[in-house]
Amino acid sequence: MKVAGCGKGKVLTDDDFRKIKEEIPAKYQVFFDIMWETGARVSEVCKLRFVDLVDNVLVIRKTNTKTKETREIPVSPILVNKIKTLPQENGFMFSGRGGQGHISRYMIDKVLRCACEKGNIKGVSTHSFRRTTITELSRNNISLRVIQNISGHRNLNVLQGYVDVSEKEVAFALSTRW
Repeated sequence: MKVAGCGKGKVLTDDDFRKIKEEIPAKYQVFFDIMWETGARVSEVCKLRFVDLVDNVLVIRKTNTKTKETREIPVSPILVNKIKTLPQENGFMFSGRGGQGHISRYMIDKVLRCACEKGNIKGVSTHSFRRTTITELSRNNISLRVIQNISGHRNLNVLQGYVDVSEKEVAFALSTRW
């Protein structure tokens, strides 16, 4: 669990996500929906432009990624429709203060912290959404190589650090030997 910024962010449950969304305005709900569905880094979502949505694919440009490689991530039609409802102020999906530039990571972190306080959810950070997506994909038996392609990790060892293993999963794995 993440305590005072140290450690790994909590892997969210569907209930955690629902509680967080109940506490935030619609604009930010779409932001967190994108993170929830794609596992993209918060900085990548901050810099998304409306032109980065091509049909049902979000294009995360190499100039906005940590690894400097463009990624294309398919998204649900429901998320596409939510994105289309966002105000188109300056080309960015999430414009900054006064319509200038893109929203800051600081603002997103502040919105999330406030929602978690109201919902009494501990150990959550913006990175929790990335860890949750990666963990859920792994639990759904998606190969690490495919997850690596989605998440943009260069190194499989780093990627494996994102996958959370629950006590139930450990118990089940061991029970297969009994």
